[in-house]
Amino acid sequence: MPKYSLSRYFRVLCALAVVLLAACSDEKTQRSAHPPPQHRAEPADVIARVGTQIITFSEIDSMLDRSVLLGLSPPEPGTPARERMMSELMHKAISANLIYLDAKQRGIDRLRSYVEDVTRFEDSLIASMYKSRILIGDVHASESEIVHFYNTNADKETELTDDFKLAIGSMIRQHKVDELEATLRQRLRRNVDVVINHRVLSSSYDNRRSDADIVATYNNHRVSWSQVKTSMLDTGPGHSQSIRYIDDDQQRRERLEEFLDEAIMTLKGRAAGLGRDPEFIRRATEYRKVRLINEHRNGLMHSWNPSAYELQNYYFDNRDEIMIPPARKVQMVVVSSKEEAENIKAEIDNNEIAFSEAAQKYSIDPDSERTKGDIGWVSRGSGYQQLEDHTFSLERGVIGEPIESPAGWHLVKVLDVRPARHDNLDHPQTRQRTFKAYMQERFDRYVEYLRQQKFPVVVYANELQQQLQKE
Repeated sequence: MPKYSLSRYFRVLCALAVVLLAACSDEKTQRSAHPPPQHRAEPADVIARVGTQIITFSEIDSMLDRSVLLGLSPPEPGTPARERMMSELMHKAISANLIYLDAKQRGIDRLRSYVEDVTRFEDSLIASMYKSRILIGDVHASESEIVHFYNTNADKETELTDDFKLAIGSMIRQHKVDELEATLRQRLRRNVDVVINHRVLSSSYDNRRSDADIVATYNNHRVSWSQVKTSMLDTGPGHSQSIRYIDDDQQRRERLEEFLDEAIMTLKGRAAGLGRDPEFIRRATEYRKVRLINEHRNGLMHSWNPSAYELQNYYFDNRDEIMIPPARKVQMVVVSSKEEAENIKAEIDNNEIAFSEAAQKYSIDPDSERTKGDIGWVSRGSGYQQLEDHTFSLERGVIGEPIESPAGWHLVKVLDVRPARHDNLDHPQTRQRTFKAYMQERFDRYVEYLRQQKFPVVVYANELQQQLQKE
């Protein structure tokens, strides 16, 4: 059983939001005004069904909370933006559940790589729960311990306030945890016979060792090199891309000891019934689902990998969506006559007034007093043709001659220039952008096929509205 850090898997769990947000598609679902049928032991806030799977409002609410981890700011409850986002997340969850059901139907959950990965996660979770609940347990600081610490360590002029008590209690609890950690291995291995084969573990044996060689035993359990070799990899700064194990035999010994600690905790944790614990079941079930969605989605993407010819055709068919057109950041003064525009330009050219002041003072655009004439980035196709041509003919920092449009006479100053981007498929970033767009389109079409042909989808719109009103 290779040693896996539990935190790694928790980060994967957080990636559920990334998977669901990537599963974009225009949902075509059955909508029901009737309340969802209640099944035994089913949550009361079901807002959608996808085949055998349910989607609850609390699940979507949790997805919204996780978006904070991605640096997003969820809209306030009760706002239209909140309602739109919750509805969008529900439809992303529908897409993810369609992929999950398709993976189950294809038997991807029986693949060896998937089964082994899930087993590693569950073993790590059991070990973590055994350590925190049994080996460490609930650590308390009694009132007498807090008072004793205060009497023997604190300055007598310091008042024993409630906040000071909390601080002392925290220090006492941490000290107890440290003491328990220090004796953890000794207590864990009581009545466990651990034997390490130092010869097989040694770096001097690397050229002769096979994956089947036994590096350790604990009671009747054998640990082979294939189970621990991932733990022995040299992943420090400057390590090469080729497989290389750490040279320090003492460090190898400690990594093996850590592996054995986790293996023994897993064994004892299962014997203690932690595998039936509701918290374990919840977290393991969530991980299995997330992992299966990722596994299937990655497999689909691999099977859809386009040829160079296909990617080129896709780019030229969708160039307008992929390319980011050239743009100008523009500042503008708009007045009623050409003569007035010419007089203002003369004042600016003679340094009698700044362009921003002229916009605030003379422009008939009602926003100019606030924006100082800065209208932001503009691209072609967003306004009057002659004015656009004039704007895009100017260099950065140049004020053009007065130009007329239906809105009046314009003085245009280009503050910044942004050239076209992703206009050449030979550029690596453009190729990557095109590849992502191609894959997303393929994925969306596949999800739509699943929805229409394989797994029924029902959305309970009234229940969703009721839950939103409760927030």
